[in-house]
Amino acid sequence: MRRSFLSGHFWHDLWIAFFIVIIALGIFLGQGLVIAFGVMGVVAGAISLIWNRLALEEVTYERTLSDSRVFLKEEIAMTVTLTNRKPIPLAWIQVEDEVPDTLEVIEGDVAANVKPAIQTLEHSTSMAWYERIRWSYRLRCERRGLHRIGPARIESGDPFGFLRNGARDAVQDTVLVYPPVVPLQDLGIPAARPLGDVRRGLPIFADLSRPAGIRSYALGDPLKTIDWKATARSGALQVRVYEPSSTYTVVIVAAVDTAAPHWDSYNPANLERVITAAASVAAFATDQQYTVGLFSNDMPITADKPMTVAPNRGREQLATILGALATIRAYAIAPMSKHLMEYARRFPLGATLVVCASFVHDEFVDTLASMRERGFKIVVLYVGEDECPALSQGIVMHEIRRYLDELEAAGEPVAG
Repeated sequence: MRRSFLSGHFWHDLWIAFFIVIIALGIFLGQGLVIAFGVMGVVAGAISLIWNRLALEEVTYERTLSDSRVFLKEEIAMTVTLTNRKPIPLAWIQVEDEVPDTLEVIEGDVAANVKPAIQTLEHSTSMAWYERIRWSYRLRCERRGLHRIGPARIESGDPFGFLRNGARDAVQDTVLVYPPVVPLQDLGIPAARPLGDVRRGLPIFADLSRPAGIRSYALGDPLKTIDWKATARSGALQVRVYEPSSTYTVVIVAAVDTAAPHWDSYNPANLERVITAAASVAAFATDQQYTVGLFSNDMPITADKPMTVAPNRGREQLATILGALATIRAYAIAPMSKHLMEYARRFPLGATLVVCASFVHDEFVDTLASMRERGFKIVVLYVGEDECPALSQGIVMHEIRRYLDELEAAGEPVAG
């Protein structure tokens, strides 16, 4: 906890000065009662100063969340605990904590806040020595993204009300709200092979998780496959051999740009549907035990790198992809048609690219055709309001906007 301010010293100092004058007057007049009255005032002022200095010492404020990773519209419990860990009571203490309005408080008191999109949790109480007080809340997650709770502002002071001591607890808690996940069948995609004939990784590529033995080095073998221990034992270069890749690989392509030019404007409803479609495919691919990755043209927040998740398998991979989709913003680094071509060589050959988009223009059509010619299988999940342009033969296309609208009309959360 960081001390931020001390206030009320003007009136406190005026109080002390007044009683010093009373003491001096009592001495001048030789009046013992006047002197005693002045001494009592000075002592009260000293107690007030010391009490105020110690008011926030050993006072802690903690938040506890029932879950920090949830899906849209789910509810979480939050408990805040205020603890006084010293043998000095507090005549009064006030706490204000900030919660974004994207986390709707459905149980607990909320005070008005002048800051836009911010709610204030306000607590005012007194505390005995070594006392702990708890307040409970329930929050409903109304929007996908990474939401921060806090910081908290704490005030206390002396029991006479002259001095106020404030501090700010800079600790913030975060809640990551995943986008909605919809079964692909509910999006009008056939239950049998919804992504078409998903391709396995090409056998010419080795799977580094499946070692198959050691053999003599041959011209062209990668240096990273050389087994130096085996080489030292045999006296000739030896390389490790791996089984060929045999897993299904799906790369989800989430196109952030919803209009042209990509930097001018965007359609928030269409973007949310793109993200919902991408999250739904990620969940399906994980259930099928595919190797799945993510590629997006979202503007990076920190490093100058595209928004990507390298292909992998497992439930942890799904959580990583959903977390990345949750934090996608409406800032495209470049049109997806251009971005996809620039990074195509980094995708595993033979992979299935599932393109989730709401805006497909002529250049994007050409890009998809080029990607198919390079050996990728292309599946397009189109969520745009306008009719999707004709795509090259062999590209699987599903227009799912109508199904998402129907689900939303029925009260299902399909957009974050």
